[in-house]
Amino acid sequence: MATLTEEDGKWLLTCHIVASDYNWPFCEISINFFNEQEQPTGQGIDLSSFTSVYVKARYINQEHNSLRFQLRNFNPLYGQFDDQGTWKYVGIEFWPQRSPQANEIPLKSLQVASWWIAEQKLPIKYAVPEFTNVMMLELSTGNNIQPGQYVIELEHIKFTGKYFTNNQVLLFLISLWACSAVGFLFFNLSWSRKQLIETKSKAEELRQLNQLLNVKTKELKDQAERDPLTGALNRAGIKTIFTKELEVLSVMFIDIDYFKSVNDRYGHTVGDEVLKAFAKLISNNCRFTDFLARWGGEEFLLVCPNTSLKDAYDLAQALRNIISHHQWIQDIQLTASFGVAQQGDESPTAFIERADKALYDAKVRGRNQVVISEY
Repeated sequence: MATLTEEDGKWLLTCHIVASDYNWPFCEISINFFNEQEQPTGQGIDLSSFTSVYVKARYINQEHNSLRFQLRNFNPLYGQFDDQGTWKYVGIEFWPQRSPQANEIPLKSLQVASWWIAEQKLPIKYAVPEFTNVMMLELSTGNNIQPGQYVIELEHIKFTGKYFTNNQVLLFLISLWACSAVGFLFFNLSWSRKQLIETKSKAEELRQLNQLLNVKTKELKDQAERDPLTGALNRAGIKTIFTKELEVLSVMFIDIDYFKSVNDRYGHTVGDEVLKAFAKLISNNCRFTDFLARWGGEEFLLVCPNTSLKDAYDLAQALRNIISHHQWIQDIQLTASFGVAQQGDESPTAFIERADKALYDAKVRGRNQVVISEY
């Protein structure tokens, strides 16, 4: 859990880190430099003219813990605006000083996260820090943080460089303090205020910037709950279903038969459209109490609360028939294999593995069929 409050001109981020299966728990303040409410343009801000950033932040209830300062840069040559996972992670971990001075971080000391480079499989020429189109700024707890209660005090974040423009300074500061009164901004940026009120166009510019920028504090989860392609839940999103007390719970693993041949023959764009249509077809033909998750690739998991094994089997057979007779894009012929299981006195992991084994058996038996796993 995380909350953000303002006190005496300073921001207090209160975090409760709990032990979990996720190896890198954290909480953060995230500042967006793009408007999520309007049509996305992929346009952030250019910080390439700055040389250093001064971060005046510290833990006020813990010592010897690190903070992580991070910028997220979007480059359309290799990234996708609607997939934040493709925005480049450029950051550094530091231990805040206990002094009246802010922590100076030279921008040249920021590094691209090696795990992100490996995940995106980028060419070497793109594996360097970029600051020309920064979409997001993040200040978070550092690595290896232990479970407990943490309070981070943030007084300010200031960028410095040889060349300053009124637009650049306002763009950063307004995004940081958008949730405060405009008068509070004027008080802290008096020199900017004097320039803004000189002309009517400058006042209009401030109004537009104030509309376009927002500061958002969020309670972070280990992963996003929705698959960005199909809109179905992902593994993190479906996890909570297995923590509920249900007398009867059945699941079915669903795998599109020979899906690789679709990508090979028609291309990945058509393959993505098939996946989206497949998820929609399943959702439209199961009960509103059922939960669909994309498990990975062309494999889906349908969780059916309060459903017996027989009812789950009947539903799987009905879905199998609907899939095989559906009119797919470009007249592609599709079938699917199903593995069905009902939860017994076992862990959720063992339960899902049984359904997965039944799916494997369905493939071995020739695909386009339903196999039940008996407990």
